[in-house]
Amino acid sequence: MPVHDPLDLDHLRSVLDQAGNPWHMTTTSMTALTEDQRVVRLGVPVEERDRSAIENARQSSVAAALEATADSVGAPAAFDLRNIGGVNYTTPVKNQGSCGSCVAFGTVGMMEHVTRFSYRAPQLPVDLSEAHAFYVYGRQAGATCGTGWLPEPLADKARDSGITIEAYFPYTAGDQDGSKLNADWPNRLVKIRSWQSVTNNPAAMKENIAAYGSITACFLVYQDFFSYSSGVYRHRAGDLAGGHCVNLVGYDDAQQCWIAKNSWGPGWGEQGFFRIGYGECGIETWHNVAALGTVIHDWLPDQRITALWSNETDANVWAYGELRGWLSLNGTVGATDAAMLAELAASKSAGAKVGIYEDNGTVQQIYAW
Repeated sequence: MPVHDPLDLDHLRSVLDQAGNPWHMTTTSMTALTEDQRVVRLGVPVEERDRSAIENARQSSVAAALEATADSVGAPAAFDLRNIGGVNYTTPVKNQGSCGSCVAFGTVGMMEHVTRFSYRAPQLPVDLSEAHAFYVYGRQAGATCGTGWLPEPLADKARDSGITIEAYFPYTAGDQDGSKLNADWPNRLVKIRSWQSVTNNPAAMKENIAAYGSITACFLVYQDFFSYSSGVYRHRAGDLAGGHCVNLVGYDDAQQCWIAKNSWGPGWGEQGFFRIGYGECGIETWHNVAALGTVIHDWLPDQRITALWSNETDANVWAYGELRGWLSLNGTVGATDAAMLAELAASKSAGAKVGIYEDNGTVQQIYAW
């Protein structure tokens, strides 16, 4: 994308005033940068044909999103993953920094949210590695901080190979290889169970958000978006800066908007989140991915066992971890199950914490102290 002259913020302020201030602008962490630096913090390549199709379909996109009401799709009229019956299932807002790696943050964030919400485990310590997603899988596909990438091929990698934990490859902005990736990563990861495209399908977007908690969505970013502070964003001024990927964590039919988690740090927007109007900037019509559940292969440390259940069947032994919920013990070796059950029972009785290695819903190993 060509880099345009910076948007005149006084002009934007005047445009918003004349429109009755449909959303609010302010000096942000993004407006403090040069235009070159702002553009680098996007990361979805935009073809001219994509731009034309998205802009030409704006009105039909608004109509389709409005028609996808709660009654028509069986989803609630409003959903916000930050407040489900008073419980917040989102993970902390991160900052991609000076690299066009937004696809990694949009996809990995979705996986974290789907994991917490699907298992109804809002405190589950799931923190996955955007560096693994972008600097390993993206690099293999030819992606760099300058080119960006797309969510569909990353979703394939997350399904087939998985994304490891943040501690095994911490994120820093800037092109790099995978030499810092911990060699043990195949033993500590989360996989997407399966995924589907929900592009051009706002009804499916709402259904999947309500069922799984989050989806990945890409949209066109115009220069006025960098100044967003609060409210429901709709493009009012400025040129196209590029494409960007985020996770949608909710929607509100009354406000006619999607609720999104960005990757520009918690100091931007509404504590790192923003609301964007239905049909705006191609949010429903360009690279929308929904994960249909996740699979955990990881150690879950420092959990108290609050309940145990079994019957006379060796393969039917269950433990309830306070952060994760019910997990089945291995079930393949009766003596092993009995030994783990005894250790877990002792820990439960003592109120002590244990470590559990989960392999797709089953406990394969424990450590107790």
